[in-house]
Amino acid sequence: MNGFLRWYRWGLGMKYHMGIYTVGLIFCKGVVNALMGEYEVDSLTMLEMLIGSLLFASAETALFPGGLDQPQPRGRTALWAALGNLLYVGGALALGWFRGIPLWGGLVLILILEAGLFAMWFGINVAMQADTADLNRRLRDYQQE
Repeated sequence: MNGFLRWYRWGLGMKYHMGIYTVGLIFCKGVVNALMGEYEVDSLTMLEMLIGSLLFASAETALFPGGLDQPQPRGRTALWAALGNLLYVGGALALGWFRGIPLWGGLVLILILEAGLFAMWFGINVAMQADTADLNRRLRDYQQE
């Protein structure tokens, strides 16, 4: 039973991040399509984006097995960022997610990707660390009372 519960908790955390990444991709695809005069996103493209996000979120949990609310080694964080770029930029190029956009549009999308990865890193490594430190301080204060 413990193995099942551990696997289930892993899946909940992984799917949460997979969902964030997928929604971000589909939002960008929708905006790009609207700017190009299209007002729909192909179902196969959304499925490809979902699978890419599943792969990335699974790799993320493998890279950070102790959980994302703990300090992360810089090497693993750099590998995580490189993998994100490889999967998302590579997927976009190989599968044509943003076919037809000009070069400058592709560069803007890469900047958005980098900003998104930075925002996730910030949330994991700065904001959650501050919350953890605050909770630990409050717990020590409570225990001393």
